[in-house]
Amino acid sequence: MKTQIQTEAPSITRGQAVGKAAVLLASEALSSGERAELRRIAFEAPFTPALWKVLFYLRDEGAPVRIGDEADERCWATLLMGMAHCIKLHDYQVPLGRALAEAGWSELRFTQLLRARGPQLAVFLRRMAQYLSAKNQLANWADVADLLFEQEGAKADTVRLRIARDYYARRYQQEREAA
Repeated sequence: MKTQIQTEAPSITRGQAVGKAAVLLASEALSSGERAELRRIAFEAPFTPALWKVLFYLRDEGAPVRIGDEADERCWATLLMGMAHCIKLHDYQVPLGRALAEAGWSELRFTQLLRARGPQLAVFLRRMAQYLSAKNQLANWADVADLLFEQEGAKADTVRLRIARDYYARRYQQEREAA
């Protein structure tokens, strides 16, 4: 029996859904065990009870979660894995590129992150999330969602250019401040 893909139009944007997910992850609605389960998600085997709980919650909140579309579900799983590492570190006002520069994420790792796609992107996002968490660095996780959901085509290029501009603008500013 095949699961039918949700066809109802979402009432909130993916970016707004990221905010709802951040609030849920930080709340008592999820146990520490469920948050740990989300942190352990792997691209090859992302489907866990905690993931389904969050996905159905987001869908019920009007998010553009397409239950039954495995590629969409994997993107959400990877996003939630990263966010589970960075509880209370989502801030729409701190673009991802700037956050990575402020945290000291190397240029080599940054370019690898932007070039990565599919399973490789999931690996780099885990490393990035662990790094941001260790640095207690706020970041806009809606930018991470854009990286995941827009991996090919003109939109993907636009997303990566926006993140790169923010990263290099902050790096340039840091170099000028240090001089």
